[in-house]
Amino acid sequence: MYPNSGATIRADLNQVLIEAREADNFFIGSILMPEFGVDAKSGTYAKLTKSISELLKPGDTRRERGASYGRIKRAWTNDTYDTVDRGLEEAIDDCDAKDVARFFSAESVSAQNVLRAMRLSHEIRVAAEIFHASTWGSATNSTVAYTDANIATMDLPADVQAAIERVADNAERPDTIVMSSNVFNRARRSTLLKSFLVGQNLPGANVTPNAIAQAFAANGIKQCLIGMGRYDSAVKKSTQTYSAGKIWSDTYIWVGKVGAGDFYNGGAGRTIVWNAEGGLFVTESYREEATRSNIVRVRQHTTEKVIDASCGTLIATQYS
Repeated sequence: MYPNSGATIRADLNQVLIEAREADNFFIGSILMPEFGVDAKSGTYAKLTKSISELLKPGDTRRERGASYGRIKRAWTNDTYDTVDRGLEEAIDDCDAKDVARFFSAESVSAQNVLRAMRLSHEIRVAAEIFHASTWGSATNSTVAYTDANIATMDLPADVQAAIERVADNAERPDTIVMSSNVFNRARRSTLLKSFLVGQNLPGANVTPNAIAQAFAANGIKQCLIGMGRYDSAVKKSTQTYSAGKIWSDTYIWVGKVGAGDFYNGGAGRTIVWNAEGGLFVTESYREEATRSNIVRVRQHTTEKVIDASCGTLIATQYS
């Protein structure tokens, strides 16, 4: 942390303004891929699938006199994970810390900001997994392209219901809908969503994420998450002009099942955390006398892993 060369410290104004105060409320990555601790940095686990393990084959159950019952010979496969050491540090020079002490604690603010940077990176990686073009099978185009010209005919209810059925084909029941803020803002103005949501299911309700989730509750949906996360996409050190980049793409809507805890509980994915290295985000500090600075570090030893691709599907919005 250092003062901008054009900044003037005013001793008579003992306040501080920090921009992007709402950024921490935009994160949904840890909801979609919740933390799961493991004792080994890398590992292998058994995986029973519908194809190899024949989990949904009914078989011939008839038995002839004097014969044995039919038997199933079950097979399984394996999958692996490999956690990665990640982290960021910020140096707080003693002079800077003393200079701004009357306004704020430089070390505390640095810790908050480094943690946010780490959470942004995690959010970006989760979004890349959830909105991956092929992880969940080929994306299915929306019935009508999500454009302003199609406000009267775009049909989010039909698209979501079809997606729920696709996941049900895999013997899974989705509980979550994920879309970008742009897609949500356009969909909430659409004639058919308002008719479905307000006119049929929730008379008098506003078109909100909670209302959408409630409208599909009979299908198992518990939450509708809106990806609002932004990051600074300007090339580092090339400019001091902020350029907003959106973490969650307008290309897809994801409908799927979010799991938690042991893999046995199912669900789309986990943020796998190596227990020996601490939790999801570990904040620590140390002294660096050579630079007369306290160093604030936030680190994690994790990987974002899709453990069951049959738990989700993508709707291609054809957004433009």
